[in-house]
Amino acid sequence: MTSGSRRGRAGAMLDGVKAARAKIVKGKIVTRARFPEGARLTILMDDDRPPIELEPEDEEAMLRGLESIRAGKGVPLDAFRAMLRRT
Repeated sequence: MTSGSRRGRAGAMLDGVKAARAKIVKGKIVTRARFPEGARLTILMDDDRPPIELEPEDEEAMLRGLESIRAGKGVPLDAFRAMLRRT
């Protein structure tokens, strides 16, 4: 999460990000949304799989971990990968 993020009822949201729905028709992206000329877009495909169900204690552990990262107590990715290789 970047420092420019804010948390709302639906989860995390980044400032300056616009979400729009679209579908592929004959190999092209079709949407009713309007974007300014030259806008850079990131396309994410919906996943039909059901959401992951967590036990309450697992969800709490995930939330504590996220809060720890937000508090600056995260581990750099390279160090985390090194820890995984050692186990």
